[in-house]
Amino acid sequence: MNKMYLLPVFLISNFIFAQSYKVFYEMQWKNKTDVPKHEELCTLITNEKGKSYFQAYENFRRDSAHTKMVNDYFANKAQGLKVSDGNSNAKFRSLVIKDISQSNITVEERFFTSIFSTNYSSCKQNWKLVNDKAMTILGYKTNMAFTEFGGRKWTAWYTTEIPISDGPYKFYGLPGLILKITDSENIYNFEVKGIVKEKNDLEQRNFTYDQPMNISPKQWDAFWKKYIKQPSVIFENLNTSQTTYVINGKDVNSKEVKDSYDKKEWEILKNFESPIELKPSCL
Repeated sequence: MNKMYLLPVFLISNFIFAQSYKVFYEMQWKNKTDVPKHEELCTLITNEKGKSYFQAYENFRRDSAHTKMVNDYFANKAQGLKVSDGNSNAKFRSLVIKDISQSNITVEERFFTSIFSTNYSSCKQNWKLVNDKAMTILGYKTNMAFTEFGGRKWTAWYTTEIPISDGPYKFYGLPGLILKITDSENIYNFEVKGIVKEKNDLEQRNFTYDQPMNISPKQWDAFWKKYIKQPSVIFENLNTSQTTYVINGKDVNSKEVKDSYDKKEWEILKNFESPIELKPSCL
């Protein structure tokens, strides 16, 4: 008979070991009418400072390359810095940054030239652990755990063979790395596809872009409700007396640009008509 016991997320802090890993996850999800599921390869980057970064692999490659170019620029004291435009075709566009020792999560969202940074000081995850081996994933023995988060019920498989209390998206707080996690309705599934022990640097990912705007969770929720109704709201108050932003040579405040941007973003937003979080669990 399987035994279950509770593990509040804050009790795991003494377990954390700061190590550098790059973990690949396949993220699968579907809207209620979608067959087959959407897919996105994502990465979890952990470092020796105790922080981790979860994002689409395409965005990781962009941010990693951007950081390297900036670091090389300063190291070589070059005369000019040439960087890419930062565009990405990733469906999952959030960057989830965890500082597990502080139970702190920051989410960065990028829209055109703007970056919003929302800090959550509490992302409550109370885990129920099953004291029994569940399955082997990628050669690692795992145990099962259950939690409720974001209005969904989740089942996770974690391994104590990799002693980092982390996982995909905002999930963390188990005595080992989460290798697989899925919700009870099988709408979302994250499963590990590869683990590499290596160091990665993303610290300069926003250099040359506008500085991230630090906003509260309530401010983010208010903005997001406006954005999904009319994405071109991001262009409001963007131009100044000294700077005019253009897309394809046309002012971002023109009706043509706004209509085109709205249409494109609405198509992208359809990918997440069924969001990961049905209701907020982070404050």
